[in-house]
Amino acid sequence: GSGVMIIRPCGVSIRENRLLTMRYHYADQDRFNLPGGGVEGDEQVVEALQREYREELGVDIIPGNLLFCCETLIHGRHVLHLAFDVKELIGTPRCNHSATSALEVVWFPLENLGRETLYPAIGPELQSVYLHGLSRTVYLGRVEQPWYE
Repeated sequence: GSGVMIIRPCGVSIRENRLLTMRYHYADQDRFNLPGGGVEGDEQVVEALQREYREELGVDIIPGNLLFCCETLIHGRHVLHLAFDVKELIGTPRCNHSATSALEVVWFPLENLGRETLYPAIGPELQSVYLHGLSRTVYLGRVEQPWYE
């Protein structure tokens, strides 16, 4: 890799114990991403998050607090993930196929999240906060991210 860390804000939006995800399909495996993407130019992290939701899902969001921060290292691509609480979604999220290769929006049941379900791989941490009401460690360090090509 270039040695430059990529900053990727993503959003956590939960309704009735279901998490808003975007389904991708690689190498016969489904992967569910938290909506988000890279920061561009001189935009702030939260501005990037709002832009990605607008471009890829056609909705405006009201972002809340930073929930989790973690890192992934996949094929030399070093990413710092900043997962923000999404306080409000304005509109109905649908994949804009000109802006994303995701196949569809999936409201994924929190109780079914495994370590391997999400990108970034923070399913168990989301369960502990939202299903069990446990306090959280914000910085999770590098998470093991299963990857399918």
